[in-house]
Amino acid sequence: MLSTRQNSQDENKRRVNYSGRINFLRGLFALIFIGIMVKLVIVQVLQGFYYHRVAQDQYESRVVLKANRGLIYDRNGSLIVSNSYGYSYAADPQLLDGSQKSEIAQKLGSVLDVPASYFMGRLQTKARFVWLARDLTPAQSGALHGFKMYGLIRLQEQRRMYPYGSSAGQILGFTNVDGRGAAGIELEFDSLLAGTNGYEIMQRDGLGRKMPSVSYPKVDPVPGCNIQLTLDMNIEQIVEQELAAGVKRTGAKAGTAVFMDPNTGEILAMATYPAFNPGNLSDYKSSDARDRAITDVYEPGSTFKIVTASAALEEGIVNPEKMFFADNGNYTYFGNVISDFEPSGWITFKRAIEVSSNIVFSKVGRKVGSDKFYRYARDFGFGTPTGITLPGEVSGELPKPYQWSRVSLAYMSFGYGVLVTTLQMAQAYAAIANGGTLMQPYIVNKITAPDGDVVFQNDPMKIRRVVTPDVAHTLTGLFVDVVRHGTGQNAAVSNFVIAGKTGTARKLVDGKYSETYYHASFAGFFPVPDPQFAGYIMIDSPTKGYTGGACAAPIFKRIAERIYGIMQRKSEDLSNGDVRMASNTGSTGNSQGVKETQATYTAAFSTDNSDRVRVPDVSFLDYSSAAAILHEFGLRTSRSGQHGFIVLSEKPSAGTVVSRGSTIDLKVVDASQVTRMPNFKGTSVRNATSFLIAAGIHFHVVGSGRIVGQSPSAGQPIFKNVTVTINCANRDFTVSSLY
Repeated sequence: MLSTRQNSQDENKRRVNYSGRINFLRGLFALIFIGIMVKLVIVQVLQGFYYHRVAQDQYESRVVLKANRGLIYDRNGSLIVSNSYGYSYAADPQLLDGSQKSEIAQKLGSVLDVPASYFMGRLQTKARFVWLARDLTPAQSGALHGFKMYGLIRLQEQRRMYPYGSSAGQILGFTNVDGRGAAGIELEFDSLLAGTNGYEIMQRDGLGRKMPSVSYPKVDPVPGCNIQLTLDMNIEQIVEQELAAGVKRTGAKAGTAVFMDPNTGEILAMATYPAFNPGNLSDYKSSDARDRAITDVYEPGSTFKIVTASAALEEGIVNPEKMFFADNGNYTYFGNVISDFEPSGWITFKRAIEVSSNIVFSKVGRKVGSDKFYRYARDFGFGTPTGITLPGEVSGELPKPYQWSRVSLAYMSFGYGVLVTTLQMAQAYAAIANGGTLMQPYIVNKITAPDGDVVFQNDPMKIRRVVTPDVAHTLTGLFVDVVRHGTGQNAAVSNFVIAGKTGTARKLVDGKYSETYYHASFAGFFPVPDPQFAGYIMIDSPTKGYTGGACAAPIFKRIAERIYGIMQRKSEDLSNGDVRMASNTGSTGNSQGVKETQATYTAAFSTDNSDRVRVPDVSFLDYSSAAAILHEFGLRTSRSGQHGFIVLSEKPSAGTVVSRGSTIDLKVVDASQVTRMPNFKGTSVRNATSFLIAAGIHFHVVGSGRIVGQSPSAGQPIFKNVTVTINCANRDFTVSSLY
């Protein structure tokens, strides 16, 4: 009986325990189920978009489509900055094993002449993308063209081309390895030149290969704006050549020169020596890229007498025949000795300008007085930036009268105690050349959108009147006499009249004025009586001669003679509407820019029916230029062929009459990879030279107009260092060359 009861109790306990375990498991599974449901809600609802994107990232890739950077032209339409495409190499180290990394390092090292250990170090990373080499030369790209490996990435990148080499190099500036502006115009207008990148969604297949995705829209890149400068590359190269020759001839350290249109303020040339080639950065220091004409300041010496003379004449303090005693060449003022290069006794104010008497001008300046002298100097633009749209411009230094010592005015009157830039001095003399009005200097003429619409148009702007026309006329006559009878005789020419003023200033070295180092300068304008050009030349530290008359005036003379020759030939040289040519045939340059005007296309390919148009010939142009021309005619474009940017052919072909709005397919190629000479016969010089520039091929152009022959002929192999001769229909044009 006791045993039965005991068994019954044990059974009940077992049942209770079993029931408890069952309930525990039920509760546990319920909690697990609830947890799963909560997680599913989080994953599928709350974080669904995130995980959807993560999944897409496994098989989709967003590829950036780089926008074509805008082009830069000179005032005549010559292309001075364009684009080409180079190749760069990168890698995904996670897709490479040790032997593959070693093979890549050895191959790149041998081609690029870089130790393989450098590339091995770059590949020893957990990153999924690492740059190995960027912006390879055509020869390097060719040597690596067939080298392929899964995980090694070959990318085509845009790079800038500067067909004129070092001409206007400091003005144009350059772009960095990522294609962004780093100096000059390239930096100042980077946001406009850069354009807007597009993108395309690519899908990866099982082997990791990328293919376009048809289910996603493709966003095309928008090319950058094009910029037309006021520079005239004919004049720019003349100024650069003569400045370089003058610096070498005088044994100087450096030199700068600015020439402008005094009536509008347009900068026609701005040269710096030593030169700087933005297309070959490895040969230069970063400091070489600075534009000394706007970044470097110096005491100008006697060219600053323009302020003293203007103030004294305007205020009626002097007239050209007023007599002054020049103290026979030495004048002591508050213990300081002021000397003249040419000792004189009693002389007229006119003669004082001709012989550049510091003594007379120190006396005249004191008669003008501190406040008026300072006001005239400010009115001429000294002490403030000119406002030209170039980075790095400085204001110079013009102390306020309360900062002056008792001898400051006497010394400022002949150009000491102030700091100026070359551009400021050119602007001041331009004001006298145009009759007394200070003009705003500018270097950008206009900016156009890719479709040709004008985004910005510059116009001449008067800042203020600094002297009356009568005083400007009087000063012009005085400066003419400086060149005829005074210190500027080395600038005189026989067939037209130059007005000018010399300047010679000792340099401050270790806080003291040097007896050895000078700034020699010459300012002038021509042809008088209707000046079209005003310029200023500064030579830094000449060692063979040291005065402005001996060092700078001869340079101005040579420049003026060559520019005046262009003026005389201008109508004849530009009478052929088919081509405008700017050539560099001097010993210091080796480049040329050629542009066929849009008017030519319009005349050649217009039709009587406004809804129909003949397809323009855009073969051998860069894709951006070709597309812009076609868009002008209301035509659309598509792009086919291998990666590249030079148009090899177009379909429908040139001359075909099509409806406006039709799409022209442009087959593009990498010009540097073309192995046989294209057929240029019948096309324009501009088109042919665009191809040759992109291909890096040396060439000569004989004549102008349509091409009638070439050597080597079409189909011939393109050998290294070959020079192509382009023969044109009009043989009256002189031979011009590039590269």
